[in-house]
Amino acid sequence: WRVSHAMVTAAARRRIVVAGTHVSARRFRGGALVSPFSDAPIGGLHKQSRSPLSMSTPGRARSLSFTTRGVAKGGAQKPPKQRYLCQDCGEDFGQFHGQCPGCKAWESFVVFTVEKGGSSGANPTGGGGAGARALARAAANAPAIRSSGDAYDGGSRQTTTAPAPAAAPARKGAGSRASRGGWVADAGAPRRLHDVLSPDAVAQRLPRVTLPGELGAEVERVLGGGVVPGAMLLIGGDPGVGKSTLALQIAGLLGEQARLREKKNGQHKDSDPGTGATVLYASGEESVEQLASRAERLGVNAEGVMVYSATRLEAILDAVVRERPAALVVDSIQTVFLEDATGSPGSVSQVRECATALLHAAKTAGMPVFIIGHVTKSGDIAGPRVLEHIVDVVLYLEGDADRAVRVLRGHKNRYGSTDEVGVFKMGELGLVPVPSPSALFMGERILTADVSSAPTVTVQGSRPFMLEVQALCAERFVPEGGSSPVPAVRTAVGFKPERLQLLLAVLAKFNLGSKLHQHDVFVNIVGGLKLEDPSTDVAVALAIASSFVEKPLPSDTAFFGEVGLGGELRPVAQAERRVSEASTMGFKRVIMPKAGAPLNIGKRQQVEVVLCATLADAVREALGVEPARRKSGGRGSAR
Repeated sequence: WRVSHAMVTAAARRRIVVAGTHVSARRFRGGALVSPFSDAPIGGLHKQSRSPLSMSTPGRARSLSFTTRGVAKGGAQKPPKQRYLCQDCGEDFGQFHGQCPGCKAWESFVVFTVEKGGSSGANPTGGGGAGARALARAAANAPAIRSSGDAYDGGSRQTTTAPAPAAAPARKGAGSRASRGGWVADAGAPRRLHDVLSPDAVAQRLPRVTLPGELGAEVERVLGGGVVPGAMLLIGGDPGVGKSTLALQIAGLLGEQARLREKKNGQHKDSDPGTGATVLYASGEESVEQLASRAERLGVNAEGVMVYSATRLEAILDAVVRERPAALVVDSIQTVFLEDATGSPGSVSQVRECATALLHAAKTAGMPVFIIGHVTKSGDIAGPRVLEHIVDVVLYLEGDADRAVRVLRGHKNRYGSTDEVGVFKMGELGLVPVPSPSALFMGERILTADVSSAPTVTVQGSRPFMLEVQALCAERFVPEGGSSPVPAVRTAVGFKPERLQLLLAVLAKFNLGSKLHQHDVFVNIVGGLKLEDPSTDVAVALAIASSFVEKPLPSDTAFFGEVGLGGELRPVAQAERRVSEASTMGFKRVIMPKAGAPLNIGKRQQVEVVLCATLADAVREALGVEPARRKSGGRGSAR
């Protein structure tokens, strides 16, 4: 039997079992609540002790716990609160749900206890969790810490210091409750947006930190400019793709820039270790010697980077307060931990509290913080989804282990666009930016009659570049004897499978006939890049049609355009820039949608532009094949 609300009121026991906790298989012996697994009464447990019980209760979490609390002489002590956290989306609820109401994931909840903050605890400022308490202790142990006006400005730092935030007295009233545990500076009072955007206010704002060199320019392209002071950036990617290499190279660029500004301001490089002219690289995966060996191979600026091997985040925060670096790199967020937080390194609670502490440090000190995150087999950042909500910028480094091409893509950016991508090539000296991605992706093109390939032009942000799409159609073996046929295989590498199914349905209905459904179809984007631009639909469809009818596409023709469900070709943005890029790569002919095409397009580039209204027109122009089934009232093509 189960007791949902149990309380032993005997004065001799003076114990309270937390209300709402499910306790199974209990029995009373002599007025005390006793566990069947032990002869000792629960009243004999230590004050505030916990005993986890494994239970198989339908509709409840698999791991349950109960808490016993001692009753103070002055009255009953309030038990700690328990919350249920979804590991997929990061939302927490007061009760258990089989399916998360937010992200609709099943069996994704874990139980955690909300620790009670108070003035007698480790956090004298109140609130904020384990991360805020760790940062407050680190600031309190330091003799002085810079004020909010002494934020990072790329190596130039004011000399005035202010007492640590932990030593400042807390304000009374609602303002204290609203600001405790926060990481954004209190503005004092609401301000008009016009006043914030005034020239005087803008002049006092800290500028972005520029990254020197070609590598810095490629990273700035993705970030939408330089590094914003006080920003927190998350870098994710598959194992071995080069996350640590990129972070170490960025640390070297930031350290070099800080040193240059320090010399420009007339400060001596060895005058004070806390001048902010270095970048702290803290690794929980490599030793200091290993970091130094890798930095030497990459040619990283040795004077501008400090390396530190630690897994305790308290130690890293102490080093930040003591050294006051220009920027901080943590490799990785899944390997560091806080002693006050529950769980092992990499758990939901640890990742959440560690990220919160680092965000506190970034916002209060105006210091950019880069953290590296592991990814799961599905490609998402490991840990709670709230990690991506906390940070300001989320960057993914994409690439295959057997290829040298790496693509840096922004999935979230509070300070710029997420359309831009950076293209790199992994070499002995680390990541090297690629000045012409089109030449890289099209340089290894093989022109044979057996290969069904279609060149296309995609636009990533403000930069167009060309890619090659390859396709293969193989007839599916039909078993004899009347047995049921095996479903056809549809495989796409670098292309969305849902988009591939749409194009196959359009080709089968309006162009190639139903026989296409009896073929296995394989699509590959050469170079390892993942295409999300719908303007590549025409190239993918024509590559499939070329393999199906066994006729090669013209080698001097490029294709782009979006395909609709009715087989029509829809217009795409920046058509003139796509035609110019195709002309630069030596293509003499371009097939594109007729709808929305500018007048006299292609004349300036001396490129023949074929405007098609439907996919059937494009197949006819490129392959000379009449559609197996035309749509009534079809429209022709125009040159």
